[in-house]
Amino acid sequence: MTLTLDDVAKWEPDHLDTAGNNAAKISTDLDAAVRKGTDDTAKLGTDKTWSGAAAAAADARMGTEQTRASTVSQALHDLQTAFTSQVDNLNNAKRNVLSLRDLATNPTCPAPGTKTEPGFHVASNGTVDANDRIAWYKANLNESEANRLTDQATRDAAYWQSEIVNALAQAESVAEQAKKQVDQAVSKLQSAFDGLGDPNIVASQPQNTGTTPAATTSTTSKPSYVTSSHNGSGSGTSSGGSYSGATGGTHNATGAMPTGDVAEWIKKAKAKLIEMGYSPDQIDERALAMIIEHESGGNPLIVNDWDSNAAAGHPSKGLMQTIDSTFNAYKAPGHENIYDPVDNIIAGTRYAIDRYGSLSNVPGVAAVNSGGAYQGY
Repeated sequence: MTLTLDDVAKWEPDHLDTAGNNAAKISTDLDAAVRKGTDDTAKLGTDKTWSGAAAAAADARMGTEQTRASTVSQALHDLQTAFTSQVDNLNNAKRNVLSLRDLATNPTCPAPGTKTEPGFHVASNGTVDANDRIAWYKANLNESEANRLTDQATRDAAYWQSEIVNALAQAESVAEQAKKQVDQAVSKLQSAFDGLGDPNIVASQPQNTGTTPAATTSTTSKPSYVTSSHNGSGSGTSSGGSYSGATGGTHNATGAMPTGDVAEWIKKAKAKLIEMGYSPDQIDERALAMIIEHESGGNPLIVNDWDSNAAAGHPSKGLMQTIDSTFNAYKAPGHENIYDPVDNIIAGTRYAIDRYGSLSNVPGVAAVNSGGAYQGY
């Protein structure tokens, strides 16, 4: 054991509460600052202060920074918890150790006018000896009584030493647990902070390695979806086929029903779309699953940073790869985060139905249903 009584006496656990409150304040201030920056940037476009590629790029950058800052903010909350969760345990451990030390060191107050033996000597490492007390017995009592009380003092010293050493061990365990929690939270915060990157470097999200660049040029009037056939192995094959964009056709997607997180996201988006007045049979889960698989591989944070849209400053983003202008045109009230998978599905679905008449008429879906390879739209 390395923890000593002197160490414990110096503990000030309540300072951890102060540190936790500071971490919480930084988190709150960070959220407010990023939210203001995002809102102010978006307002520039709403107020038509600026437009075009630069404005779209600014919106995209703020969206990326908001996502990164959210990770830092959560890490700060975790740090607050780490600071404060062991405060009571540390205070109780300190109180127990010092109380036992004081009880061993200070004898019970004698009756007025009487003499009493001195307390035990307690070393900083918890060792207790009765030498002073035994010497007092020999100096003030007859030999028989002194011998009897010497034996008792030796047993009492052993008892107090056991209690104090055990209390120190418990205090050390509490301190180690507190340190472990703080170290883990600090490591997570450092990782989140490192993820912010250099503010002078253009930000981008990881590319989806399951797609290849489209053979055709995208326009800003619709999402820039990737023209590829995703085979689930992390690579795609470019489709050379074409699609007329007809709005007829009532066939449904032939792919598999969605599973896992994608199924849950589609379920929530479908419920919102039905609430908005869309018919349940307009929301083909298989078609949505197919689009999501080929466009983003199920990654709601992915950003296409290599195609013509990206070059123009408005890259395709999120689960269904919508550009900001399309997302903003088709988003639902209360579902306004392009990186939120449910929000992205809602906007992408509304766009697809509006442009192609149904999800089954989306070029990639129709191509697969006809036995061809998936293609973007």
